[in-house]
Amino acid sequence: MGRRTDLSSLLSAADASQAPVTPRRPDTTPLTVPVTDLAENPDNPRHELRDLDGLAETVRERGVLQALGVVPAAVFLTAHPHHEKAVGKAAYVVLHGHRRLAAARMAGLDEVPVLVRDDASRSDEDALIENVQRDDLTELEQAQAIQGLITAYGYSQRQVAARIGKTQGFVSQRLSLMKLREDLQEALADGRVSVEDARRIARLPHEDQRLPGQYGELPGPSVPPARTERRGRDYGVITIDSRATPQDVVDALRRHLAPATLDRVMELLRD
Repeated sequence: MGRRTDLSSLLSAADASQAPVTPRRPDTTPLTVPVTDLAENPDNPRHELRDLDGLAETVRERGVLQALGVVPAAVFLTAHPHHEKAVGKAAYVVLHGHRRLAAARMAGLDEVPVLVRDDASRSDEDALIENVQRDDLTELEQAQAIQGLITAYGYSQRQVAARIGKTQGFVSQRLSLMKLREDLQEALADGRVSVEDARRIARLPHEDQRLPGQYGELPGPSVPPARTERRGRDYGVITIDSRATPQDVVDALRRHLAPATLDRVMELLRD
């Protein structure tokens, strides 16, 4: 029997292999600070911190192994004075490592290691770029981060692709999800609709957009007549060639499974 491979590691490896490393300014001044001295970056595009239980257990046993990237609150507010209320009396603002901070709080840690930066002038852009490259963000969250870069800095799709180390096709695919009505974006976020169906729905005018099966069947992609019968028999079946690479498997699962279903498959494979 062959060695079992954790799907989550395949997902991470697949994305990592496609994402060139974006040059970063060096972090400085390693410190250990109380978690109560840390405020989250209000510009962080991550809307939901998922699967914290496992990370919190690891943090409880071994501590935070990778330091958080922070900036002094005074420096952050000089660049972003409109966030004064959100930062409050915290001494530092977290730029990178929000998930690690949340896990540390869950684990009951009093202190965490940090690397203090001295520049926050483009911290929102840094956070958007870092998050859009992460493998644990949903496609909708990536789309929202990409839209944030376009809105904040006026980038074209080509410029965004260059900034995040992705193809223009990647950017275009993600941005198509932003054409969904807000209620359908919520359905995509909570797993009631798959990414593949969401992209098809997004091609329609807002007044015609609806969930699959709601008030009739969702219009399907045009296919040659000779393939219609075969497509009907294969509905709901994910076909993967026996010679497929791990990358092919990952791509097939992401195209066909809603986020909630994909998370459940990952849980079963870990058992």
